[in-house]
Amino acid sequence: MECSGNFYLHNFKFKKSDSFNDSYIKTGISVYEVIRIEKGIPLFLENHLDRLFRSVEILNLSINEAYCDFETLIAELINKNSILQGKIKIIIHFNSETNLHEKNLLIYFTPHYFPTIEEYKNGVKTGLCNASRINPKAKVLNSDARIIANDTIAEKKLFEVILNDNKDFITEGSRSNIFFIKENRIITSPEKDVLQGITRLNVLKLCKSEKIELIQKKIHFSEISEMDSAFITGTSLKILPIRNIDSFEFKTQNKLLQKITDLYNDCIEKYLGDKLP
Repeated sequence: MECSGNFYLHNFKFKKSDSFNDSYIKTGISVYEVIRIEKGIPLFLENHLDRLFRSVEILNLSINEAYCDFETLIAELINKNSILQGKIKIIIHFNSETNLHEKNLLIYFTPHYFPTIEEYKNGVKTGLCNASRINPKAKVLNSDARIIANDTIAEKKLFEVILNDNKDFITEGSRSNIFFIKENRIITSPEKDVLQGITRLNVLKLCKSEKIELIQKKIHFSEISEMDSAFITGTSLKILPIRNIDSFEFKTQNKLLQKITDLYNDCIEKYLGDKLP
């Protein structure tokens, strides 16, 4: 089921999860966020809410809720379900393009998979998928693109698919951002070409503060073989090494990759330490 736990929120009201129904979001426009919960704390909540409000603004939509409303609702949902680790999904659904004032707000726990110790050590299998986001600056549900990505993942038995556009430039993962390591530099796609992932944002900040050379540039398919290592980032994934992209293989044991992983894990611990009572 899309909804896990005992209760979810629909338009500020708690309902039992066995009554959950999100079929109506297949029409209209749905802006969403997925937030990782650790020790009962929504991780990097401020960044997620910033992006949520920015997505609404980019699409020329509007909501009446404030940051504090979402903070309160998420805290109440965590307490109501007594879940200390997992993922929460926020969906703001605008009913139709002709009546964007009508909307539904859903907040609920969703089933999650966090990578194993072995996957962090040995990396994961990925493959290429010819697709790109219509509007990478806004986090919007796109069921058709998700179906294509899921079908490719299932058919090739992959962990994730890496999107490349119609000019064979690598952009991002279907549910992640991608980074490459070449010698002592980290390379990733320009911000304008990809969804601004929250983990990606923190990796960029860490590279700047730790003076790690990071280059944002378009990466062509023909350049993949020149890269030493690669990793994907995401809310569920944190920083996850890539073993291969189709036939292209990468080293999963890399000093720079380990350094940025340790720095990011420290960043999480600091955030939790600041939020826990």
